[in-house]
Amino acid sequence: MSRLPLVSTDSADAEQSDLLAEVQRQLGRVPNLYAAMANSPATLRGYLSLRDALTKGKLSARAREQLALLVASENGCDYCTAAHTMRADRMGFSGQAIADTRAARADDPHADAILRVARDVLHSRGRIDDAALASARARGVSDAELSEIVGHVALNVLSNYFNHVAEPELDFPPAAPAKGTAMEAKWRLASKVVLADGYSLTDREGRSTRTVDDVHIAIEGGFLHVKVSDTADVQVVSAPAVALVTYR
Repeated sequence: MSRLPLVSTDSADAEQSDLLAEVQRQLGRVPNLYAAMANSPATLRGYLSLRDALTKGKLSARAREQLALLVASENGCDYCTAAHTMRADRMGFSGQAIADTRAARADDPHADAILRVARDVLHSRGRIDDAALASARARGVSDAELSEIVGHVALNVLSNYFNHVAEPELDFPPAAPAKGTAMEAKWRLASKVVLADGYSLTDREGRSTRTVDDVHIAIEGGFLHVKVSDTADVQVVSAPAVALVTYR
């Protein structure tokens, strides 16, 4: 269960309603993270204003998505990593390109330089050295892009840190852990798991279903492991087959 309440259209006041409508306009939906952020209209308004301004900058939509995915992965934000993995997949990123992005790598030298600068900014808290700037500029990163990289780092740190505080239910397919992440399963109680069309689990009564309630889950090696009861066998589905996970 989210540690902050999720503001819905039914519970929102006029100001919150306007902001949730703006979220809908920018994203096409209202993810749980934004519904939690709406508890403070000032915070959500500031976040959306910065996000909207940065979409009008020099960095391409592809580069912006790579930055969001990198920062989320670096900050260990499962919610934002899941969201941006799904968005990257829909933008045509291959699985390898997504994994490379999370490791601050890209085949394109310009994109690679952008990711490396962003990671340096995160690790050094902005105190990157002259050599890092010179290397980025040598690979075509402009001063405007360098400025926007810092802006995108700040934007995504805000959403990542807010997620860590609020812990909203995950309403995106869970992303696979980064290569090298410890693979020991960490079980959590989920109030609901919903699979995409064409996939199924076996419920407590032995019936095939797309939806199971009150189960234990763990994400390991890019797969969702599900235990519907203490005595049932562990069921495994690939992460892309998962449409929704709601945590208790």
